[in-house]
Amino acid sequence: MNQLIVTTKNLQLIACTLEIAQAEKNDKSKFSKLLDASIPNTWPPEFNNEEMVLFIINKLQKAPEESGWWSWYFLLKDRVTDASILIGFGGFKGKPTSDGIVEIGYSILPEFQNLGYGTEAIKGLVSWAFTHPEVQQVIAETLPELKASQRVLEKSHFTYIGQGSEEGIIRYQLSRNHQMNLGTAN
Repeated sequence: MNQLIVTTKNLQLIACTLEIAQAEKNDKSKFSKLLDASIPNTWPPEFNNEEMVLFIINKLQKAPEESGWWSWYFLLKDRVTDASILIGFGGFKGKPTSDGIVEIGYSILPEFQNLGYGTEAIKGLVSWAFTHPEVQQVIAETLPELKASQRVLEKSHFTYIGQGSEEGIIRYQLSRNHQMNLGTAN
């Protein structure tokens, strides 16, 4: 399977494959080599624990062709040295539903937060999702107290819609039509 890569202004977003996920779990040196990036000592970011990695491994063992609909790694490229450093991860909670909805999530290492990289990564992943005609809407859920996460979604043109899937969770959405209108307005 070909490697899925999305390039933004400052980042390279690399879709997780089974090989990469297994390396993240078992062999940090191979993980670094597969991403062609240095891995900070502070890795992993919040929400990317061993349980999450095992979940992704399980999903990709069953359906390796779904790479891209699960985790992505966010690499920051140094423009002078061309070296990359792993700064975060995100992705989707699986393929689009029958009504064209995908849910996105993300996490950036603390030392790279509040620099616009989360917003840049989310915009890149949303653009990738909307290249698939079956995707009509991207949703995201967060906690009311995570103001920085909400700001990332708002800067990425998501709209707050209220209660999420569980008590105490809030939901944002971005529709294909809204995304297309943004593209023609710029």
